[in-house]
Amino acid sequence: MKFRLAGGLEVPTWVLHAIQPMSEISSVRLKLVAKGVLEELLHGSLDMERALRFTTPKDAAADVAKTETIVAGVRYFVASAVKYAVDDDTIRVEMEQLGLPRENASAILRPYRDRKGALRAKFAADTFAVAATRPVAVARDADGAGVSLRLAAPDMDVGMSVDKFEVLLYELEQVQGVIAGMEGS
Repeated sequence: MKFRLAGGLEVPTWVLHAIQPMSEISSVRLKLVAKGVLEELLHGSLDMERALRFTTPKDAAADVAKTETIVAGVRYFVASAVKYAVDDDTIRVEMEQLGLPRENASAILRPYRDRKGALRAKFAADTFAVAATRPVAVARDADGAGVSLRLAAPDMDVGMSVDKFEVLLYELEQVQGVIAGMEGS
């Protein structure tokens, strides 16, 4: 079966296996895990100890593998919803079709709705990020037959003939013009 949450493809098998442990915990606990996953996606850190507390029943031993499975499943649903711009009703319906109880699907969806705009902005920024330019030092060799480029990142020296340097400079100016044209349109 094809799902919009999977980009119009079948859901990966590991996600199907994650549905079982996600169904076993209460919707309140799953909502707390979902909030932690959203914070991780936005700010890059997940408190695994908290997630472990939320996914472990009071009288049971902690199961790290189960917790990691639940976190991965929630992360998949949230990230895929953002990636494929899936509407809220479709997200809920497709999670239910995969076997997640309605309350648990809603528990993931509620915090997602609150942070959807921030997630989209974060994903877009990460997707379209261009590395910052670093300074480059150019020096002619002592005999004048070559050019040495000193790159800051990665830290290295590049030597070439004057002719090759002129070709490189010309091509970089051409690229700069194309980029300027793209920014203007």
